[in-house]
Amino acid sequence: MRRRISQAAVFLALIAILAGCQMSSSLVPPTDISLQSYLILIVGGTQKLIPTVKPSNASMDGLVWSSADSAIATVDSNGTVAGVSEGHTTVTVATPYGREASCFILVVSVGVEKVSLDTNILTLHQNQTYTFTATITPEFATNKNVTWSTSDPSVVALVKNHAGKEDGTIFAKATGTADITVTTVDGNKTATCKVTVEP
Repeated sequence: MRRRISQAAVFLALIAILAGCQMSSSLVPPTDISLQSYLILIVGGTQKLIPTVKPSNASMDGLVWSSADSAIATVDSNGTVAGVSEGHTTVTVATPYGREASCFILVVSVGVEKVSLDTNILTLHQNQTYTFTATITPEFATNKNVTWSTSDPSVVALVKNHAGKEDGTIFAKATGTADITVTTVDGNKTATCKVTVEP
C-alpha cells in the first residue's frame, strides 16, 4: 500500500514539473524593443508611449520605465509621460532581458493669447454679489493664473474666497460705477467689465 502511494506521489510530481516546463517555455523573451523617436508635450500634458517588441509574440511583462530628468518629464509604470516643465529629456524603457529603447521628450509651454469675461457690462443692486468667469485663450495655455482689480473699491469691492484669494467675486457696496479688470500673469492680457450699482 505504501509503495502505491509513493508511486502516485512521484507521478503527480512529474506532471507538475512537466506543466511548469510547458508554462515557462511559452514565455517568449523579446529580442528587440523600440519606441517612437521623439515626443512633444506641453507643460501639464500627458501621452502614453507604446513600445514595439520583436518577435511580435514576445512577452511585454516586466518592462521598466525611467526618465533621465523627472523635473522636465515623468513616466509611470505604464509608459505614460507627463510634461512637468520646459526643457528636454529622455524616457527609456528596458526589458528584463537587457534590451532597451529611448524616446526624446521635448516639453514646451504655451503662452496666453487672450482673456475674456463672461460679461462686459453688468448692473447690480447695492449689497449684491457677482462672480465673473474669466476664459483664457488658448484653452491649453500653460499659465492660466490671473489677478483682479477694481477702479473704485468704495463702489465695487473685490471679495476674497476661503483661501484668502480674489477669484472674480465682487460686492456692490454703494451706488455708482466701477471697472473690474482681470489681468493674466502670463502676457498681461486684460479684459474689463463696467459695473453699475443701483440702490
